[in-house]
Amino acid sequence: MSVLFQSIINTGKPYSFRQIISKSTRICKCFSKRKFSDISRRFLSFDEVVAQRRAEAKRSLVVQVNSEASFNELYGYCSKYASVNGIHHYKNSGDEHFMLIEFKTEEESKKVIHSCSSHQKDVDVMALHSPFLWFRAVSGKKEAFQIPKSQLMTTKGCNSIDEDNLIEELANCEDVSEQIQQMHDRTALNDLGVRLRYMVARQIERIFESLYANIVVRPFGSSVNGFGKMGCDLDLVLTNILNEEMCDSSKRLVYQEKKCEGGRSPWQRHMELVGELLELRVPGATRVQRILHARVPIVKYAHEFTDVDCDLCYNNMSGVYMSELLWLYGSLDPRVRPLTFVVRRWAQTVGLTNQHPGRWITNFPLTLMVLFFLQQKGKDGCVLPSLKTLVQYAGKEDVRLAEENLNCTFLRDMNKLPTDTYGQNKANLETLLLQFFEFYAQFDFHDKAISINEGVAIRKPNTLPLYIVNPLEQALNVSRNVSYEECERLKLEVRNAAWLLDAGLDGKKTDGWGILGLIERKSTRGLKNLLKVGNSHRLVSVKDLFNNDDDKIEKVNAKRNSEMKQVLAQVDNKPKEKIKFKNTQVASEVYRIRRDKII
Repeated sequence: MSVLFQSIINTGKPYSFRQIISKSTRICKCFSKRKFSDISRRFLSFDEVVAQRRAEAKRSLVVQVNSEASFNELYGYCSKYASVNGIHHYKNSGDEHFMLIEFKTEEESKKVIHSCSSHQKDVDVMALHSPFLWFRAVSGKKEAFQIPKSQLMTTKGCNSIDEDNLIEELANCEDVSEQIQQMHDRTALNDLGVRLRYMVARQIERIFESLYANIVVRPFGSSVNGFGKMGCDLDLVLTNILNEEMCDSSKRLVYQEKKCEGGRSPWQRHMELVGELLELRVPGATRVQRILHARVPIVKYAHEFTDVDCDLCYNNMSGVYMSELLWLYGSLDPRVRPLTFVVRRWAQTVGLTNQHPGRWITNFPLTLMVLFFLQQKGKDGCVLPSLKTLVQYAGKEDVRLAEENLNCTFLRDMNKLPTDTYGQNKANLETLLLQFFEFYAQFDFHDKAISINEGVAIRKPNTLPLYIVNPLEQALNVSRNVSYEECERLKLEVRNAAWLLDAGLDGKKTDGWGILGLIERKSTRGLKNLLKVGNSHRLVSVKDLFNNDDDKIEKVNAKRNSEMKQVLAQVDNKPKEKIKFKNTQVASEVYRIRRDKII
């Protein structure tokens, strides 16, 4: 049974099938792709997906255009040099229009790049080859191009999600499971978003190729692990790992190389150089910030052509392997990612997470909490296996060592995983969400730690308020920054969420039914209720003030006078208490103030 039809069964509605089919251009197709030549294959490995995305980036270009109407002219111009696979359109925050063009092969893409020109000679720039271009307006008579047979594959593909429309769509869903699936489909990072992030990595790679041997810039984190939402940041790692061919001792000619000298770590010096190159040589890179004395030195910058905030580090392969692990867990069952999305959104709404670093819990520990819950064995079994199970079934081809000999070995090919180790629990998304909140409402955070390695709660090694084991570096606590107050708030909020969700499952579709009560801010809901009430509490409406009908004015005045009399009568009926003052001077002063107010 494919992942697609498993999703239909788990949600229990044919709506999921219609949504997945209708939004096939939005959702990353790699997650459910299947090779029909091999019937027994269900899952693509993470390396296969990354290789496919990297190949797409190598045969693609991003071109700044005047508007969406430039499609015909751009398509016709590029068709003179190469065969066009497809074109996607988007706008950045500066309201500038861009089109991502994918060609048939990488060689055709290189041919187009070599046909490009630089700026005018009188402009003080240094020319370089980059996959980010702009489409110059023609001087004189425009060249006539044939109308292309194909159309834009995506228009305005990176626009932000309209919250009001999203809430309205969720309110019109048939049940809670459909709400959860719909929220995931509408907010998940789409195909164009993934393509653009790989294009940013490809741009860095092309510019650094002359400086490093075997250079590879790999995206990791939420952009590639399947849990990213629209507008998420891009984490990049720069590696120049030498392969066996480059280290062949039988070859007598050897490169002359530069040895790093100085007291600082060589990684810090490399990242300092990278920061300088980003400022001087990378088009679109702005707001470059160097953080070189952290545990993992990084360079932060913003890419204005794609509206993506980037964090670039050097040789941190453990982050890539962590992304691979999360991607594998998300691909094992179609309920994992939607459930994680709604939990993250709930945490953001109630203020458990914060966009600034500090004492708050972050999305990564929340994701591990969802995975840990799905590993719990119920009457029917579990949804996900423990990491210990993935390590148990790993082979020699799965051995991976990251920096400082960190062991990152686990099963990479999920087709080799026995089917009785996962997917036994067939509960729908609605049931799983309620059980998630109930599970952590009863969890012993004081004495127990969360570990997806074991799949069961383990004893806390210290007295930190919240302990969530890092899956790859088990001596580390990924939630060590969470304060005692925030941990107590987490316990309180999961209990409140369990109560709210359980109360909303009575079948009545009120304003905050289903997950709406969890993901919609109370202030927003209160404002909407106030707008619905309108002028019902006003004694005189604005419309009546400009109405010349004397009869209506008299009726309004009569209504107002009667209501005022009722209010005064209620005041007069209240028993009057005689106030005792300290002396006659205080009493006379109080009476004077009352007299002035009446006058």
